Amino acid sequence: MNDAMYQSILEHAPMGYAYHKIVCDEAGKPCDYEFIEVNPAFEKLTGLFGAKILGKRITEVLPEIVNDSFDWIRFYGDIALNGGKKEFDQYTAALNIWCRVLAYAPKKGFFITHFIDITKEKTQLEELNNFFELSLDFLCIADMDGYFVKTNRAWEEVLGYSCEELIRTKYLDFVHPDDVQVTREVMNRLNEQNPVVNFTNRYRAKDGTYHWIEWSSRPQGKLVYAAARDITDRKKIEQRLERRMLELTRPAEDTSTIDFSELIDLETIQRLQDQFSEATGVASVITLTDGTPITEPSNFTRLCRDIIRKTVRGCQNCYKSDAAIGAYSVDGPIIKRCLSGGLWDAGAAITVGGKHVANWLIGQVRDENIKESQLVAYAREIGADEDDVLRAFREVPRMSIQQFEKIAKLLHTIANQLSNLAFQNLLQARFINEKRQNEKEILYLSYHDYLTGLYNRRYYEQELARLDKKENLPLTLLLGDVNGLKLVNDTLGHLMGDELLIKTARIISQVCRKDDIVARLGGDEFIVILPRTAGSVIEMMIDKIKSLAAAEKVGGLAVSISFGYETKNNEAEDIEEIFKRAEDDMYRHKQYESTAIRPRPK
Repeated sequence: MNDAMYQSILEHAPMGYAYHKIVCDEAGKPCDYEFIEVNPAFEKLTGLFGAKILGKRITEVLPEIVNDSFDWIRFYGDIALNGGKKEFDQYTAALNIWCRVLAYAPKKGFFITHFIDITKEKTQLEELNNFFELSLDFLCIADMDGYFVKTNRAWEEVLGYSCEELIRTKYLDFVHPDDVQVTREVMNRLNEQNPVVNFTNRYRAKDGTYHWIEWSSRPQGKLVYAAARDITDRKKIEQRLERRMLELTRPAEDTSTIDFSELIDLETIQRLQDQFSEATGVASVITLTDGTPITEPSNFTRLCRDIIRKTVRGCQNCYKSDAAIGAYSVDGPIIKRCLSGGLWDAGAAITVGGKHVANWLIGQVRDENIKESQLVAYAREIGADEDDVLRAFREVPRMSIQQFEKIAKLLHTIANQLSNLAFQNLLQARFINEKRQNEKEILYLSYHDYLTGLYNRRYYEQELARLDKKENLPLTLLLGDVNGLKLVNDTLGHLMGDELLIKTARIISQVCRKDDIVARLGGDEFIVILPRTAGSVIEMMIDKIKSLAAAEKVGGLAVSISFGYETKNNEAEDIEEIFKRAEDDMYRHKQYESTAIRPRPK
């Protein structure tokens, strides 16, 4: 290379170039370096022009370099005196830029630097890192071996693991045991360079609890980039709604399993109960039909709450009393003295479609007819402290029976309204459930063949458009045509023809893989879309299908299928042309094959 060509290369090179001579002190240690040659790219990147700096030392050109956190003189001196080559990214405070530097020594005492300005790249990276850390969602980068490479702070805030604990840890180690297999399948898809969207599994937090996580992941080379979010609260709501829907859609006559809390929101009913007690001055609780409490007691007296119900016998008597007083009555509320203490109580039944599902009890009031002697005797009966019972009895609010009856009638009206509301919820839920089932059935039928249960032409066409992408190459279309269907229909009847199609569909599906799309195009034609599958695999699949088909008979005739296939290996190829060639291949084989008599030509 002559000098002119060398000079031309330097002048037109996009990266900065500088040739330096190291300067040492009396002890032979590097203390400075001198500019010998620079190119225009260097001048443009640094703002230092050769006419002003050549022959000068760096400490003259940039005096502040001695205060830089990085010791450039020592670093370059080591290379100039000891040889070697180093490449690195470094911020230069004196120039206020980030540089990617390649430094090496052409001969002892001299060094050359090639560098590019990566300030923009570094700034963008810093901005991305800021967003990475500020994101409320989980963000992570993992390798194809299943190890975390980088995570953000959201992991620590939600699951409790620091970034340091997660890095170089396998993410399968945190997955719920029941979700490991499906997570492995997703990992295999990512390894095949297929993106995954809206995948959910459960992750173990540091405190041992499991969180539902929803993922979207995209592979790129040997790394997987993923964003995820904690959907545990959403899952709990969904599960609660599913339980409620299940409860509401049980047969109306099945009262043994109806859960009142699923019919009416407990928080709402608790608030209503509390406000009722506060407004009327009576105690209140809602129970199951056997007297077992559903809600938290409202305005209970100390006598009932802290004494009678704290004894075994007293509590049993309370449950029996609540079951009896809360019994269903068409004539209005039941008003009578409590079977466990003798205070006035009233009850109204809550029903669903005429079925008794809960009791609403009020009371714990006294009038002048209740004697203290009666309470003392009851205290002995249940094993309670007599003096404590008397003190608590004297705290029980007084109320005339006429006033209590008015409150009880109001209770009965409200209980009837709750019964109507519960029944409306039941009817609405059944309507929604029926509509949902109909929608599922319509959706299923819109994408499935009614006879074989395979996908239909409509679904096949949608999936072919979705899968016709570079990442799914080689993409193979396998067409099959049932031999002798018309003969079977004409001689044995259409029911036998249907049986032939059903058996054919089952055999093909049995051999195909989970990710393959198996569809019936109509009549006697079937098709399979096989992503990332070469032709050599197809021949083995055809042989296996034919082997299984030969063992099946319909009306004494062996099941026979003619196949043809074509593989798309290049993104530029037209998928319609691939289909046409596969179809031609199928008809070519069909000419040689009758009902399982002639072998398939290769």
